[in-house]
Amino acid sequence: MRQWWRVLGVPRGSDRATVRRAYAAKLKVTNPEDDAAGFKELRAAYEEALRWVDYQQFDDWDDEEDEAATEAARAGLTLTPIWEEIAPDGDALPEAEPLPPPEPDPLEVERAADAAEFERRFAELEAGLRGPWFKDRDGIRAAFDAVMAAPALIELDRRAYAEYRIAALIADTIPRSDAILREAMAAFGWEGEGNHPPAVWALRARLDEWRLIASFGRGHALERGWRALINGKSPNWLRRLRALRPGTAGQVRQLFDLADYDVPGIAHSFHPKAAEWWRAHLDAPRFGSVEVALLLLGGVVAALFAVLGATPAVRLWGAVGAGAGGLVLSLAHWRFVTPMRWRAARQGVVRSRGAGWRLGLWLVLTAAAIGAPATPLIAWGLGAAFFILSVAIVVSDGTDENAALGWQRIVVLMVAGAFIGPAFFAMTLGEQALVILFGLSAGWVGSSARGTIARVIAPRPVLIALGIMIALIAGAIVRSNLMPGTPLIAWGAAAGTSLVLMSGLRAGDPDGRGSGVAALANMLLWAIVIVAAVMSAPEREKGGALPPPISVVPADPMKALEASEPGFRALKTGNPKLYDEVAAIRKDMAAGKRDQDEGYRAIDALVNNAYQKRLPLVGSALIAAEMDIRLARARELRKADVRACAGERDIEGNLLSREFRQRHYAHALEVAGAPLLVLRELSKGREVPLMELLQTATNGDIAAANKLADALEGKDATAKCDARIAMLEALVALDDADIARTMRTALTQRGKAKAEKK
Repeated sequence: MRQWWRVLGVPRGSDRATVRRAYAAKLKVTNPEDDAAGFKELRAAYEEALRWVDYQQFDDWDDEEDEAATEAARAGLTLTPIWEEIAPDGDALPEAEPLPPPEPDPLEVERAADAAEFERRFAELEAGLRGPWFKDRDGIRAAFDAVMAAPALIELDRRAYAEYRIAALIADTIPRSDAILREAMAAFGWEGEGNHPPAVWALRARLDEWRLIASFGRGHALERGWRALINGKSPNWLRRLRALRPGTAGQVRQLFDLADYDVPGIAHSFHPKAAEWWRAHLDAPRFGSVEVALLLLGGVVAALFAVLGATPAVRLWGAVGAGAGGLVLSLAHWRFVTPMRWRAARQGVVRSRGAGWRLGLWLVLTAAAIGAPATPLIAWGLGAAFFILSVAIVVSDGTDENAALGWQRIVVLMVAGAFIGPAFFAMTLGEQALVILFGLSAGWVGSSARGTIARVIAPRPVLIALGIMIALIAGAIVRSNLMPGTPLIAWGAAAGTSLVLMSGLRAGDPDGRGSGVAALANMLLWAIVIVAAVMSAPEREKGGALPPPISVVPADPMKALEASEPGFRALKTGNPKLYDEVAAIRKDMAAGKRDQDEGYRAIDALVNNAYQKRLPLVGSALIAAEMDIRLARARELRKADVRACAGERDIEGNLLSREFRQRHYAHALEVAGAPLLVLRELSKGREVPLMELLQTATNGDIAAANKLADALEGKDATAKCDARIAMLEALVALDDADIARTMRTALTQRGKAKAEKK
């Protein structure tokens, strides 16, 4: 380090005034922010110079005193200190005249003025932060900039003292001081590591709170709860409606816990009115999202009864019972289950005793849904069992708020619903009920009891969840190969239960391997559901009863059609006009002038029209075959839909098996191409009266015959269906000629009615 007199630029023997003037001159051209090292050197040289001047004055005074004592000794005199000299009479010496006051040091005067200016600016900043007349954000920033520009902060000791005061002021006035927090952190270097005062650590924690608050934007798990707490303009009735949305109350509760225990600074961002309303709302059990879900569930089931009920009585009382059941369950959950869970949550009680047994029973029901035939009784029973068990699981084991549906899940559900729709409407009423009840129950359990499922599979979560999923899928594969029926029931049950398990796997390990495995498994399971729905869709939805169009069309488009359905070949001779019309449509399809699906529908319409017109005029064997086909159709409809069997609703092709539809189409082609009989041949056989058919069907029992006749005209769909089947069985037992003669008149009248209707 250079000598002090070289740094200050003064002679070594300069007095104090000269040193101060030199320091003041150097200080004006040395900025600590631009040249920190030079400022430190100047300050050290100034302090060393002052110590040197003080030491030199003391040393000179000591030397003069020693010289005076030596001269007095040589002259034989004794020197007496001036403060010990008194008058001979004991009186004190006369007082000396007072010395004139020393001239003020210009540097000290300047330092005092700078200190006063700093205190004035600091007081203005403090008044803007503490009040009572608060400044706005721009005013606070301007006051802080004025403090930081004060000349007194040039000196290191005063700057260090000011740093402590500014840090304490900013920390004590959060959140109003947020306007200058970043500026202060940058000015004093508080973001770096070091030995900071406690107030600085509080400010660094406030920056962490800022980062957390910024993360509560779009896509955060607590986004809706955060928006509910910072929105102070919404009326209370709108807050009450938003509180019914699944997950909102749980998110608000989590934010309150964060503010009360972990990150208290986020409470400054809560709107006071909104926070007060939500604390009062969460302080008691409320009518919430679960109750709304139960009401909606009852409404959906009531709508199904009203639309799909077999009889008017079933439609009426089924809808009333389902709606009343949803209302009763909702009120019971609100008045009993919700208070019980609320008290348990406040006491920290975990109520999951027996959760393993309930989950095991769910797996048993899933295995039954996969393996058992979906008869109406079994389908309704399984659907009711799933719903009752889901209620038990949610009541006993539900510890989570119902999760909200993100836009990704909504998109997945919409896509899956688009594929499931055709297959769903092709099902019987019992199968539809099973799909609806199972889907709602699985979704409810998967969203409300995730934590309990995670605890049940906790010993080996990934292994247990994947093992059960693979076993269920294997069971669906075996069932699809061995038993007939719609694949959507078996595959949907396997995939739905696996999705429930994956929700528990994700809840148990939200940021680790479990979440990744669950995400991959979810994609596979949804793909399985969609594929099963496509496989379950009726043939007409896949492209019509005829074979789908082929990629390469031969030179004669009719050859491919004749190869797939030989009946078209017979049209060449039996009905050439129809054959030419079909060939023209096939040529347009091959040339791209007509859409494939629309072309097949047009061919179906031509064949069906010819079939209806020619059926009363063809041979007896074909009419007898027609009656046998109608008997087979009635038997299949009795298993699928009694109302369709009774003629109370239109018969959809998807209610009948693929084999029956192929048989019926081949018969229709045969009728459309068969030669027409002359009048003499049409009168062969005996026309059997209706009463004779009734007695034949009842083995001659008159009372039973009358009862059967009443059933044919009655409103009981099941009895009406059975009566029709009995009549058809009696009819097909006759000779072909008698069958034809008996049915020709009815077939002719039916054909005319359809033609007039068109």
